[in-house]
Amino acid sequence: MAKPSNPQGTRDFGPAVMRKRDFILDTVRTVFKKYGFEPLETPALETLETLEGKYGEEGNKLLYKIRSNKEIVNELPEEKADGIKALLPERWIPGNSKLGLRYDLTIPFARFVVQHRNDITFPFRRYQIQQVWRGDRPAKGRFREFTQCDADCIGSNSLLHEADLIQIYNEVFTNLGLPNAILKINHRKFLEALVDELSLDFPVGKFTTTLDKLDKIGEAGVMKELVGYGVDETKCKQLFAIIGNAELTEQNLATFAQAFNNNVIAQKAIDDLSAVLAFLKGYDLDIRVELDLSLARGLDYYTGCIFEAVVPDSGIGSVSGGGRYDDLTGVFGLKDVSGVGISFGVDRIYEILEAQNLWSDNLHNNENTLLCHFDMASQQYAMGVARTFRENGLPCIVYPDNKRINKQFDFANKIGVKNAIVIGEDEMKTGKLTLKNLEKGEQFSLDITEIMKYINA
Repeated sequence: MAKPSNPQGTRDFGPAVMRKRDFILDTVRTVFKKYGFEPLETPALETLETLEGKYGEEGNKLLYKIRSNKEIVNELPEEKADGIKALLPERWIPGNSKLGLRYDLTIPFARFVVQHRNDITFPFRRYQIQQVWRGDRPAKGRFREFTQCDADCIGSNSLLHEADLIQIYNEVFTNLGLPNAILKINHRKFLEALVDELSLDFPVGKFTTTLDKLDKIGEAGVMKELVGYGVDETKCKQLFAIIGNAELTEQNLATFAQAFNNNVIAQKAIDDLSAVLAFLKGYDLDIRVELDLSLARGLDYYTGCIFEAVVPDSGIGSVSGGGRYDDLTGVFGLKDVSGVGISFGVDRIYEILEAQNLWSDNLHNNENTLLCHFDMASQQYAMGVARTFRENGLPCIVYPDNKRINKQFDFANKIGVKNAIVIGEDEMKTGKLTLKNLEKGEQFSLDITEIMKYINA
């Protein structure tokens, strides 16, 4: 029998990995809640009608579609069905796919807002931490199944929300031990202004999709693709002369305004970003916030500020992205409801922390205390100790089998617990239990209250 394996682009997570992932998830969740975001979950399955056409041409190719379990012959007139059965008597031909796995959490959120608009109060802030699926080619930091942590506010045009999201970025990365992270910001109007200034007879959506590949294929690759679409090479050179990046400050915004010859479309972007800076006045940020005019974020639904976060020298691309969308719910029939949101990629953040060994020491240990015993009587006594531990919020395990003490210690070392308690005849008589700190090699004789103080210290 063949050895079982995971589907390509998916992974199992054992306890040691889950302790680290939970650290990331708990850090992000805590910051989201601090800024007033409420939890939400949506199904893994969505109708293809909900998903298709929302992610641009590239995104549509990566959607996972679920084959119908209804034979196509059941969807055809009887005479046509009989003809198919006669041609392929032993073949089961599925009907059209009508369901798909969610590609991200934003479109399902928009669907939720429209579907439940009479049950929620605007502006509505939600955070959502769930799995998403994409039929991508697996690579370093790129998986087919991965976890996203989203925070969105919908039902308000205020740029205060963008300022809050920047602060969330700052707190999450700082608390994860990644203060060197860089948050890149652009504005969709800058991209529209580029098309306008260069007089490109070119759809903005196709332009941004191409520009979004800059970090992957470089200037030469982007130029080749644009020229292939009919853009003059001289205009391509003008494009690269305009786009650049600098720290997000009022002074640098003024510099970009001059580069755009005070273009009216570009001025909208400058006004918005100036308002965001005003909301951030007085806040000290540890991470660098950078205005990057090459940032495109290929998704079609962005209309205002665009975000992307990277960790320099990590060898991994963006670890978070997002932006303002003015009419995302319009595709589901609810017009003119503006929103803005960001999404953290847990799996990429994990890869960076793991590669740089940035985990705190306590994440490497199993937090349980193992209660060891010599016989049935001491095992029963251990059950009482375990009850007291658990009532006081301390996790523990009573070793379940009647094995020698050295075998129980072997188990403790293999599962990575820090402390073990040995209970024998003397311990039951005196109430003084033997505590072994397996990490430090220390041993104490203490009562249960003293042991709990030691473990909590």
